[in-house]
Amino acid sequence: MSELCCGEKPGILLVDDRPENLDALEGLLGDLELEMIRAQSGNEALRLALKKDFALVLLDVQMPEMDGFETAEFMRSNPKTRHLPIIFVTAGMKDLKFQFKGYDAGAVDYLAKPIEPVILRSKVKVFRDLYLQRRELDLHRQQLQLLVDQRTAQLRHAAQELEQRVIERTAELQQVNRQLETFAYSVSHDLRAPLRHIDSFSQILMDDYADRLDEEARGVLQRIVKGCSRMSSLIDAILLLSRTARQSLNKIPVNMERLAAETFEQFKDQCEGKEVEVSIGSLPDVQADPVLMRQVFANLIGNALKYSSHCDRPRIEVGSFPKEGKTVYFVKDNGVGFDMKYADKLFVVFQRLHDSKQFEGTGVGLAIAQNIIQRHGGKIWAEAEPGKGASFYFSL
Repeated sequence: MSELCCGEKPGILLVDDRPENLDALEGLLGDLELEMIRAQSGNEALRLALKKDFALVLLDVQMPEMDGFETAEFMRSNPKTRHLPIIFVTAGMKDLKFQFKGYDAGAVDYLAKPIEPVILRSKVKVFRDLYLQRRELDLHRQQLQLLVDQRTAQLRHAAQELEQRVIERTAELQQVNRQLETFAYSVSHDLRAPLRHIDSFSQILMDDYADRLDEEARGVLQRIVKGCSRMSSLIDAILLLSRTARQSLNKIPVNMERLAAETFEQFKDQCEGKEVEVSIGSLPDVQADPVLMRQVFANLIGNALKYSSHCDRPRIEVGSFPKEGKTVYFVKDNGVGFDMKYADKLFVVFQRLHDSKQFEGTGVGLAIAQNIIQRHGGKIWAEAEPGKGASFYFSL
């Protein structure tokens, strides 16, 4: 075998109280590339077996002080030598009762004297090869364990590096978000004063000098006033977005059914003179910020009413259903709907899917709703079809 060419030779322990018998065994096994260790008593054999790893023990039965049976029993009782193969070599085991006693003591085989050289060598070769195979398996196991340990260490190191990068990147993004929020708030706030002046002076011109202006000039002034109103609405929306992004979460149990009903009450004037069908289904309570959740319902219900306002009989439904262990809330309408190929623009600030001449708005409401839902660890999405209404879903 290849293992014979490198490393230690397999050891074999020869145990017999008579030196001439040990000489004979060594002579028969001399060319099998074994390291043969002698022991002339059971006690000596036990000491050697505890110090060195052997492929096999050839053990004589009839020895003074401690015979082969006792020696084998002691070897079997020790964890280090428990699995050491033992072959009894003796002239006294032809009787079956002695053979059974030998097997009970822990022997795997026996050889009767006079020894047949071919049988002896054949059996020793088997245990030598088994020992070499076991040693090779142990080596492969150690190498595999080393590779596993190395790979585990590499993965652990990579995971730590990735975690650190995520922490650093998250901190950077949080800082950038804070700066953007501050910038948006500052810009929006600073724009108010000059916008107010433009609007005021335009109104003065409209009220005090309208009779001195021709029709074209009056039209220009009206566009200025409308532009100021539009800009004021955008500034208000930006400030609201900034406030909701910066506002700390105060999570408490929220009665979602009551919150939805109160939100509809806010739009009572908007529904006046119209047959609006409103349905509020079962809405489980949730742990959330009530102020921010009210804003979510205001934006979604407000949109539903707005985009179904051209219907003969607007229908708004608010409900919920369980999904994957969570509660999904929804707001549905039978309004104009939209094409799902533009769905990725829904929650982007200032992105609108409908003409502002048909439906007023700033394009910020859904972005605010998404920001609030995400801050609660949830998600929001929509499904729609042109002319068949829209459904907005969110989970927390």
